[in-house]
Order: sequence, then structure tokens, then C-alpha cells
Amino acid sequence: MNVIAGSNGTSGSEKATEFAFAYCRAVGANFYVLYVVSTKSEEDKDKNIKNGMRVLGRLKIRGADLGVPMATLLEAGEPHENIIEAAKRLKCEMIVIGNSEKGRGLFGASTSEQIFKNAHCTVTVVK
Repeated sequence: MNVIAGSNGTSGSEKATEFAFAYCRAVGANFYVLYVVSTKSEEDKDKNIKNGMRVLGRLKIRGADLGVPMATLLEAGEPHENIIEAAKRLKCEMIVIGNSEKGRGLFGASTSEQIFKNAHCTVTVVK
């Protein structure tokens, strides 16, 4: 079984990855964590890439400590689109995502709502 989570370093995504670590450890699933760098702001791109590498590096250490087989991915684009496409590409049976308390994204839906509505597989939203 393959599970993917989106992480951006926020408290909501941290809760989601902790849930996913526990789930993957319990069922013996492979775990993928994806950090998506937004392409909206070109001037913040380098800062966001560095932040993504820092977040993913910390999660790799956490996964090794827990004994959870995992891989990390850093991609550019729209978070909901990248997470859904990566889940398909990696043949994931579950997407784990944090619930955004920040508000609505493009077209009035948060990233978690867009993933929930458009994913091909089970979606677990961690609050």
C-alpha cells in the first residue's frame, strides 16, 4: 500500500504527517511526502524551495526514527493539483492532508477541499 501526504510545514500539515506516519507504521505502507512550491510568486521561489527542503529533511529524519519506509518529493505548481497527480503517479491508495484553517483558495475552495472533491482515492483530512 502507498500513502501520500502534502506538507508545507504548517501545524495542520504537521498533524497530517504525524497521522500518516502512525497509519503507515501500523499497516506497513510506503509513505510519500510532497512539498509543493507555489509558482505564483517568482520572487519568493528560492525561499520556498529552501523551506521545502528543510521541511522534507526534518520529515525524513522523523520517518527514519519511526522505521517508516518513505520518500520525499519537491515539486512546483498548485498544491491540490500536484498532490492528486502524484498520488495517481505513485499508485497511492490514500492521500492524507491537513485541514487548512487559513481560508479559501482559488475559486472559493481550500486545498484540502479541492483534493477531497477531485482525488481518485481515499482522502483523510486531519484536523
